[in-house]
Amino acid sequence: MPTKEMKQLLFKSIDEIGKLYRKKEVSPVEITEMTFARLNELEPKLNAFTTVLSDQALANARVAELAFVKGENVSKLFGIPVSLKDIFMTKGIRTSLGSRILKDFVPEEDAFVYKALQEAGAIIIGKNNMLEFAYGSVHPDYGQCNNPWNINRTAGGSSTGSAASVAAGIGFASIGTDTGGSIRVPASFCGIVGLKPTYETVSRQGVFPLSDSLDHVGPLTRTVRDNAIVLEQISSRQFNFKSLFSGDIRGVKVGFIRSLTDTIANSEVSHLTSSAIEKLKDLGAQLLDVQIPGIETIEGTALPIVLAEASTYHKNWYETREKDYGKNTYANLREGYMVSAVSYLEAMEKKKLFTQAVDQVLKQVDVLLCPTVPYPATDKDPSFEDGNIDISQRTIPFNVTGHPAITVSAGNTVSENLPIGLQIIGRYYDEDTVYRVADAFQQSTGGYRQPPL
Repeated sequence: MPTKEMKQLLFKSIDEIGKLYRKKEVSPVEITEMTFARLNELEPKLNAFTTVLSDQALANARVAELAFVKGENVSKLFGIPVSLKDIFMTKGIRTSLGSRILKDFVPEEDAFVYKALQEAGAIIIGKNNMLEFAYGSVHPDYGQCNNPWNINRTAGGSSTGSAASVAAGIGFASIGTDTGGSIRVPASFCGIVGLKPTYETVSRQGVFPLSDSLDHVGPLTRTVRDNAIVLEQISSRQFNFKSLFSGDIRGVKVGFIRSLTDTIANSEVSHLTSSAIEKLKDLGAQLLDVQIPGIETIEGTALPIVLAEASTYHKNWYETREKDYGKNTYANLREGYMVSAVSYLEAMEKKKLFTQAVDQVLKQVDVLLCPTVPYPATDKDPSFEDGNIDISQRTIPFNVTGHPAITVSAGNTVSENLPIGLQIIGRYYDEDTVYRVADAFQQSTGGYRQPPL
C-alpha cells in the first residue's frame, strides 16, 4: 500500500506529474501502480468501476516509461492514468452501460474519445460505474457509486464513477457524458471540476446515445487547468488554453442568474454562492443581475425530448427485456413511448426559442453564473420517477441550448463538510472565457480540496 507521501502524488496536477516524468523523478509505471493500489484500497467503499484494466494499463505504462527515458517529445497526457465512463465503446473490452442487458457486451469498435486518449498516450485504467444507460437511476446489479466525501452519500449521476474516482485520487481525469447535468452534478457532489463543452465539440461517435439533441461529452478533473489539458486532447476543435491562465479576470462581465439562486432552500448553498460572487468581485469581475425568460421551467421542455429520443434507442429490448431493466429506467422508457409527435415537435420549437433567449443575454455579459445543484450530495441517486427533478433544474437549460458550462467547487458546507458547485456558462465555442473565470476562482479559493477518504 502506498505511503502517505506517495499518495499525495496521486493528487498532483497533470502538468506536475508530467514535469516529474520528464525530470525522471518518478515514472509512469510507479504512478500507475500507485493508482491501482489506491483503487484496490478504496473500490469496495466507492464502487466506482465496472471494469479495471490493470494488465493493459501497466503494459502501456512501461511503454510510456521508455519514452520518457529516451526523452521523446510526447503529449501532455502521455503516461497519465485516466478512466472513462462505461458508455464509450471499447473494442475487445466489455461495455456494460451499467445495465444487465449489456453486461457481457464487447464492442467491435472504439469510441472517438477512447482512440483520442490512446493516441495521446494516456494510461486508461478502467471503465467507470454509471447510472443504467445514463438514464436516471442505478441498476441493482451494479449498485450505487458512493461519494469520497461521505461514503453514505451518492457520488451523483449519471457519470457517477467518473466523479468519485477522480475526487478520490484514482486517476487524474475521467471522461463522462452529460444530457441534463450528468457531468456537472456528480462533479458538484464530489467537489471536482466538470465541463460540458459546446454541443458536439467532443465527438459522440461510439457513445451509446441517451438523447441525440442534448447529449454532450466532456472531462472531469480536479483542477480547471487539468480539465483544459484533457479537452485539448479529445476535442474535434483545436485548443490551446495555457495562455488563458493568468488569474486576471478584471473587467469580465458575469451575469448572475438570480432566479436560480433565490429559490434555493438550502441556506448553506445560498451562502457559498454569495461568497463566490464576492470573490469574483474581489478579482475584478463585473457582476450583473440577468433575467433569462423561461429558465425556471425549461426543464419541462427538455423532458419530452429526452423521453422520446431515449425510447427510440431501446425499441429492440423494450418489449422482451422488461425484467432486465431497473424499475425506474423501464418506467422512463414507457413514458417515452407515450410522447406524441406533436409534443416532441413543440418542445423542439421551444428549445430553439429558449436558445435564442440565452444568446441574447450572452450578448450583454461574457459568462453566466448560478449554483450547479441546489443541495449537497444526497443519500441515494435522485430520480425522475421519485419526483426529484430539481437536481437538474440549473444544469439542463444549457443542454437544451448547447452552451459550454463548467462546475467548480464553491466550498464545503459547515454542517456536513460536503462540496457545493458553482456553475459558469459561456457563449458558443468560448470555453476560453469559461475556463479563465473558473480557474481564477479556483486559484483564489485555494485550489482543489482533498476528501478525507
